[in-house]
Amino acid sequence: MSDIAAEAGVSVAAVSYVLNGRGHKVAPATREKIMRAVVSSGYTPNSSARAMRKGRYGAVTLVMSAEAHRSLVTPDMLSGIVSTLTREGLRMLVDYIPDATLTSEEAFPRILLERACDGMLINYQTHIPPMLETLVERYKIPAVWINSKRRFNSVYPDDYGAGRDAARALLEAGHTRIAYADSAFNFSEKEGIAHFSKTERRAGCADAVEEAGLKCEMLLDDPDAPGPEAYMAMLRKVLTRKRPAPPTAVVSYGGWSLDWLGVVKAETGAKLEIVAFGINAGALSNRGVRGYVVPLAEVGERAAAMLAKRIADPERKMASEMVGFGRFGI
Repeated sequence: MSDIAAEAGVSVAAVSYVLNGRGHKVAPATREKIMRAVVSSGYTPNSSARAMRKGRYGAVTLVMSAEAHRSLVTPDMLSGIVSTLTREGLRMLVDYIPDATLTSEEAFPRILLERACDGMLINYQTHIPPMLETLVERYKIPAVWINSKRRFNSVYPDDYGAGRDAARALLEAGHTRIAYADSAFNFSEKEGIAHFSKTERRAGCADAVEEAGLKCEMLLDDPDAPGPEAYMAMLRKVLTRKRPAPPTAVVSYGGWSLDWLGVVKAETGAKLEIVAFGINAGALSNRGVRGYVVPLAEVGERAAAMLAKRIADPERKMASEMVGFGRFGI
């Protein structure tokens, strides 16, 4: 570093910042001079030596299930994680790990060594291996849970608040007959695969409607007759009935629920205002509805920042953070 500093005409501290992933602390012109000197000298950092000297690898692992449906990850979330880790001077590794590995007493402690990382971002939404949390605590591994509602060391969206706000938006628009739609609520509960967002959005919507002195009708699936045909048949019956009067507005969980609701609305010609949830603005705009966007980018950013703090102080238990949804067309 002294040789590079002399060639670039800068301080050793400036070189250290650039080579250790904190180049944002150095002026762009200075950073460019340092990089030219690095290239001309042929210098490459020895990551193994650095890890031995510091006792850290300068990397974290994003841990996800080998079963893709158990670990939601989007480009927005990855961008939020990576940009924050870069500012913290950390790299990210990604592992899709079989559940058996994550619950094995013998294999689990080796994960940090084998992956050469200082901590974990755990991205499991459903079917979380029962012993995973126990093992993380037992071996004092700096870890942060993504999109998992926990008291400590997690970052997750405010699904209850989003459900409440969606209902309030419809109430403010003058609707008094409001329903909530989820085509896989009961099936998910029955199978034990329900993400907390299922119950939280539903509860937020129902509470807001009841606070207004009204009743929120639930358009949920029949767990004994799953699938689009049965669900759409129920929707047709509700939207075309005479008494009681059908709902004039629906808060939809999103995904298939929103798609099937849209099909039945078009078929029946029902005058129905829909507010829905989407993983990004495109998921709503493509369906021609307004609603709320799951804040996955910010969840990723905050989770990465929390993990950096836990790596610096592994004994520190951090209060979980809840992130508000973005609005689309509301």
